[in-house]
Amino acid sequence: MIRRWQLESGRVSDIIKSKKLYEDLVEFHWRYYSELAFQRRRIREELNSSLRNAAAAFQFSGWQRVVKYKYSLDPLSAKASLFDPGGRFNVGAIDPTRYPMFPALYLAADKGTALAEVIGRDKDVGSLTPEQLALTKPDSISAVSVTGKLEAVVDIRMSGNLSKFVSLIKDFKLSKPLISEARRLGWSPLTLITTVTELKTVLMLDNWRNWPTLYDVPAGGQVFGGVAVDAGIEGILYESVLTGRECLAVFPQNFLNSSSYVELDDPAPSDDVRTRIDSGNFAEFI
Repeated sequence: MIRRWQLESGRVSDIIKSKKLYEDLVEFHWRYYSELAFQRRRIREELNSSLRNAAAAFQFSGWQRVVKYKYSLDPLSAKASLFDPGGRFNVGAIDPTRYPMFPALYLAADKGTALAEVIGRDKDVGSLTPEQLALTKPDSISAVSVTGKLEAVVDIRMSGNLSKFVSLIKDFKLSKPLISEARRLGWSPLTLITTVTELKTVLMLDNWRNWPTLYDVPAGGQVFGGVAVDAGIEGILYESVLTGRECLAVFPQNFLNSSSYVELDDPAPSDDVRTRIDSGNFAEFI
């Protein structure tokens, strides 16, 4: 006797409908992004000033940089951050024709956090911490100790550093057609950021990759990073969502005419390894 089990069923028309729904969602998110981007452009200088006024110098020593093994001979390069979808605070190759790419160099205060941020994407699983979970993965990696000084860093852990920024965007509006489309697609109600708490929640989302990966638009943190770069900010100091410890997104492209630098703490294995980023050579790392 032959037994048969039906694993999946469907109609060709369902596939066509699903494809159309996905295309509609992508188009909706592009319009959603565009409406807000237009309003940000209208107050570009005010937004930039709000971050510049919140920035302060920041020095660090013995911090950690973890990279995949293939980047071992160039651990201070930020070029890998440009791969799709980019990093939490930088835009990668999502859609370069619509969203200009810009790099970031990601550092952490300790090795466990740096490791978890690079290859430990999950929170605690059972008795395993994010660091321990990362250690169970077979990926080949390299870790280096770094020291540096940045002239203009925005610490987004401090609510006061974001209050002026939020006061500028809290009155943004969305068009009625976009709101109607959101209802049709099941994305209603659309919400906009009106408080510092809401902004910090968006910046530190666990699943920030969903927006660029599923809908081909930058995540909120990537948009914020773009404003920071445009304002001349050299770094964003934040808390790891995996370990709760300090992390730093560095924007070397803003080192021009600055005394800022990041350098390796230990001797390099070869003279070919570049050991320092500063105003004189930052272009080589981005």
